[in-house]
Amino acid sequence: LLYSAEKVYEIANDIKAVDEAMRWGFGWELGPFEMWDAIGVTKSVERIEAEGENVPGWVREMLSTGNETFYKGSSFYHEGEYKAIETNPKNIHLKSLKPDNVVMKNSGASLIDIGDDVALLEFHSPNNSIGLDVIQMINKSITEVEKNFKGLVISNQGKNFCVGANLMMILMEAQDDNFFEVDMVVRQFQQAMANVRYSAKPVVTGPFGMSLGGGAEICLPSASIQAAHETYMGLVEVGVGLIPGGGGNKELYLRNLESLPQGAQIDLQAVANKTFETIAMAKVATSAHEAKENGFLSERDGIVMNGEHVINRAKQQVIHLEESGYRPPERKKIPVVGETGYATLLLGAKTMKFGGMISDHDLKIAEKLAFVLAGGRVPKGTLVDEQYLLDLEREAFLSLVSEPKSQQRMQYMLTKGKPLRN
Repeated sequence: LLYSAEKVYEIANDIKAVDEAMRWGFGWELGPFEMWDAIGVTKSVERIEAEGENVPGWVREMLSTGNETFYKGSSFYHEGEYKAIETNPKNIHLKSLKPDNVVMKNSGASLIDIGDDVALLEFHSPNNSIGLDVIQMINKSITEVEKNFKGLVISNQGKNFCVGANLMMILMEAQDDNFFEVDMVVRQFQQAMANVRYSAKPVVTGPFGMSLGGGAEICLPSASIQAAHETYMGLVEVGVGLIPGGGGNKELYLRNLESLPQGAQIDLQAVANKTFETIAMAKVATSAHEAKENGFLSERDGIVMNGEHVINRAKQQVIHLEESGYRPPERKKIPVVGETGYATLLLGAKTMKFGGMISDHDLKIAEKLAFVLAGGRVPKGTLVDEQYLLDLEREAFLSLVSEPKSQQRMQYMLTKGKPLRN
């Protein structure tokens, strides 16, 4: 902090530029002067001087005039006075909007009016994880938006967009044999994602940072994704002994299917193989561009280079879609690879098992995932509806969550922060 205060005017025009450089360039949550405000400038200066260190004169001058923070609201201290922070119209600051524009909220999320008849759903649960409170707010928000807004943005300004489902809740229910509760949560999550997909008004997601598991599942059915360049997206449930349970299997398969050129002969097996590989290997894209290669983003989606512009870009996309006469997608039958495709999907996994590269439990998870993506025991090319695939997904999820080895994987991830290979 002292070094920053000593060198600030040698390397930058003002303290705001230094804070922005450290946040944008080095990924800090707070710049040095923002951090100093959070600690308490007066208290920390007293301690620094008590320890024999010299505080730069301009900081002591600021305190002597009764100013105890580097920032006040939307202004910052500069050369003896507070200077207004110039606002970029592309930056939407939720913190300044929330006091007067919250439409509804609960413990997990808030619906905020961000202007121009567009609403935004902000998660604020721990780690922005998805629990029943967030699921309920997704449903309530869509109902409200269909009545009173042009559309909905789902994003926030936390450290990460969403790290997935509330794993602790799922594990505790499973350990108590409350599988009825787990089934209810999965059903509600699947229904919420269907509501996102078939909302009468456009729902646009703005992911950034970690957008994993359920966080990716929220994005996949949306009318458009406007992702920050630094977005790390993936369906990672295999790492905790499960498969995606919020419709992610079906949605990624659909996106890979829809990415094929119009009029081209469809190789269903190739589509199933790509989807299976992405989910079974828990691939996480290291950027939005890689997420596009992995099938998470399509041509209707956008990539935003400046992370602070994500919400505004998503808002503008909502307005564009609504003014273009947005209509939700039609419910269509989905072609699947069936039993023969299921055998093909498992061939690679079984080869890896025989080679000692994966465990028996890894193979069991792969079998469940392959069964869902193949569409169950039906002939290749059978047309099935979305609910049929969701039912297969839910059955597989509940089967795996009851497995002791899957519960061990969940427990290990929660306590150690890394996957267990059991």
